Amino acid sequence: MQVSLNANKCDQATERIAEIIRAAFETIEKDVSNDYGGTMQHLWIDFELIQTHAELRPSWPFRFQKRVGGSVQRLTGLPAPVYENVGHYAISPDFRRLLNTPLDSVANYALSLIYESTSVLVEKQKKLGGFDAQQFRQAFVASCRKHGFLIVQHNDIG
Repeated sequence: MQVSLNANKCDQATERIAEIIRAAFETIEKDVSNDYGGTMQHLWIDFELIQTHAELRPSWPFRFQKRVGGSVQRLTGLPAPVYENVGHYAISPDFRRLLNTPLDSVANYALSLIYESTSVLVEKQKKLGGFDAQQFRQAFVASCRKHGFLIVQHNDIG
């Protein structure tokens, strides 16, 4: 399974934070992109960094799609890629907490929230054809520790 942790959109208030967590995300997603059984081939988790967007609508809940992309032509004339069996959801931080967290701790905060959010995979693992969500979560924590990131309960962060 290919894992993609994204902080694609930010604003002026979160621009520096986005740079920091993107680097952490790239490191962790490489480590946890492995086979965990089941039918999910891609897992995309979006970390939303625009407070006004988060206030206007709830984060996207977990959804599993058999086919994503495809028939649309890009501006270059090439067809968009097709991704098979994609799990995708988004999470939003507590922006007050995020903006008050020291920059050297924002990656810990973001990764802790992502880890907590992966409990949805435990709930959905039967629908994912035997996906081993516990093994994925263990690999996530191990990767974070390996690279010096701390996974803590969000109530303990700050």
